[in-house]
Amino acid sequence: MNFEVLGGPLIVESEEFKRLNNFCLEQNLYLKIEWIQGQYWLHSQNQKEKPIGVQIDKELDRHIEFFKRSSIINELLARSIGVKSGVRPKVLDLTGGLLGDTLLFLSFGCEVITLERHPIISFLLKSSLQNAKHSALSRLTFFPVDALTYLSEKPAVDVIYFDPMFEDVNDRSLPKKEMRIFREFIGQDRDSQEVFRLAKIHHPKRLVVKRPRHSAPLFERPQISYQGKATRYDVYLS
Repeated sequence: MNFEVLGGPLIVESEEFKRLNNFCLEQNLYLKIEWIQGQYWLHSQNQKEKPIGVQIDKELDRHIEFFKRSSIINELLARSIGVKSGVRPKVLDLTGGLLGDTLLFLSFGCEVITLERHPIISFLLKSSLQNAKHSALSRLTFFPVDALTYLSEKPAVDVIYFDPMFEDVNDRSLPKKEMRIFREFIGQDRDSQEVFRLAKIHHPKRLVVKRPRHSAPLFERPQISYQGKATRYDVYLS
């Protein structure tokens, strides 16, 4: 078996385990997940590192508490998706990952649809969501599907947000642990430009693409860019 499970409700005889193990076999991956505090976490190849996952309730509470002291309008991410006084757009997050930006959108007060196509990450997210109880999750809909499939079948929303896996533009700096582990078994998104083109066809009010600050635009020059210290949000207006 290429997929090891330590504890929890997922059993070797289940169809879900067989599906995840077959995926690991096909991709030549050796992965281990562990049941900790009511949800599954993913181990890295480094035995000394703690497993990765997301404690959704804790993260949402942390964000919401922060925005009690700091204006949401001043956040670059909030400005990029068009958050204004009294305006909270509905956001389609094409690349959920570990919900880093999704949870920020929820803490802004937005309604969010989040996608994640990778079977292992999707499994971790479903486990985390089942373990979470935060009231803000009433505004979240999660689909374990890839962006091209969803955009081909569903109408778009006010804002489409796209955070593709990209090359590290600064080879001297090691990406944070979660991103490094993701790259170990996900790699870069090879269909980023195809996703971008299909998203534009839906003519959302805003298509926002997250990029490293010094990277070239994903496909074409945006109308607006919001630049932070390490990240840039390129905004394409309808």
